[in-house]
Amino acid sequence: MKIQLVYPNPNPRSKLHGRKVDSAGLQLLAALTPAEHEVSIVAEHLGDEMTYDDGADLVGITAMTIQARRAYEIADEYRRRGKRVVMGGIHASVLPDEALTHADAVVIGEGEMVWPTVITDVQAGRLKQRYRADALVDMRTLPMGRPNPSSRRTSFSIAPVQAGRGCPYDCSFCSATMFYGRTYRFRPVEQVVAEVKSLGTKLIFFLDDNIFARPEYSRQLLRSLKEADVNWIGQASLHLSARDPDLLELARESGCVGLFVGIESLSAENLRASNSLAKNQSRTAKEIGASLRVLHDNGIVVMAGVIFGFDGDDPEVFDRTADFLADNHVGLASFSALTPFPGTALCAQLETEGRITSRDWSMYDACTSVFTPRGMTAEQLQEGTRRAGVNFYSSAKILRRLPTNRHHPLMFLATSFSWRHACRVENDVPFYKPSFMF
Repeated sequence: MKIQLVYPNPNPRSKLHGRKVDSAGLQLLAALTPAEHEVSIVAEHLGDEMTYDDGADLVGITAMTIQARRAYEIADEYRRRGKRVVMGGIHASVLPDEALTHADAVVIGEGEMVWPTVITDVQAGRLKQRYRADALVDMRTLPMGRPNPSSRRTSFSIAPVQAGRGCPYDCSFCSATMFYGRTYRFRPVEQVVAEVKSLGTKLIFFLDDNIFARPEYSRQLLRSLKEADVNWIGQASLHLSARDPDLLELARESGCVGLFVGIESLSAENLRASNSLAKNQSRTAKEIGASLRVLHDNGIVVMAGVIFGFDGDDPEVFDRTADFLADNHVGLASFSALTPFPGTALCAQLETEGRITSRDWSMYDACTSVFTPRGMTAEQLQEGTRRAGVNFYSSAKILRRLPTNRHHPLMFLATSFSWRHACRVENDVPFYKPSFMF
């Protein structure tokens, strides 16, 4: 049987290019597919083109909410040609009934445990509409992903690696806990390092929601990574990073060049209301600034995530936040308009309050306002979010931040000017976040 796995591009017409991460989830499904089947992966966001005449017997499509409309277009075209389509990922897991109007079957939750069953059922002619794993995946049982050699890759591509899954925090705007659970699960360190070495690339992105989630595990992983001779970027909670300088030093020695940290907001009121204060654990801008300096002192480029549009925000929040980032020499930043993604507590709240204004999933790009804010207009939220990105990535401000981020000047400058270009392109790919976060 010939199987095609598809990772849609939210905007296939986009001509922007940047550092982008391959689809680790589809690579895992390819590795879990019995060897007698032919598997290929189409990663549209990396430049692979949809042809639909590939002779596939089964098509698997994964999608986040921003990718949903494009995923449905692809699914509808394959079904029009008589192909069987299975959809999975966060969006289909949250809205399976919607997904089933475009697909023959839906995988709800983590797909690794049920994917072999889906294939067996297709072969036997008994494909069910819904597949749901009985439990979360035991990370120790997962194989290394199977790369797709036919896909086009560039020097700007980043190889994805996942050491662990899960997040104990329950931020109202995030669906990670719902999808991956509130308990951390880890792969054996030796397996992670073996995968890193097998990739044959010098730049790795750890997909973990928090690479420092368990310091004892992190230390073991970082010590082992030293021998792999790679540079890596990861995501971490700011308070966990700043409160353990020895761990940060070990991270730097292992090849860490940058960390994405979710500051979210400078307001403790906003953090408390969104249940993200437990993750951030910084109640004042001064505390956040002190934590940022610890990362800078260890030669790590900070990639700060900021969200606008909380109920406690007013029209001045954009300039206040931009000034704070500039004063603290933050290297890179993503600016997002608060977005009620389906399945989140935020979505349920705003739906109850009648404040959601659009269900067009292509607008759920975290830069378009799809709800009615409380402290400003929707237009102010959208324009302010965009303005923050344009101002932050002006040439003069990029160069002003260079001395603090001098430890990795090429990475800092290349990424900054790439995002500067993205910030100035309207109606194209989302400008609000690093393109490697696809």
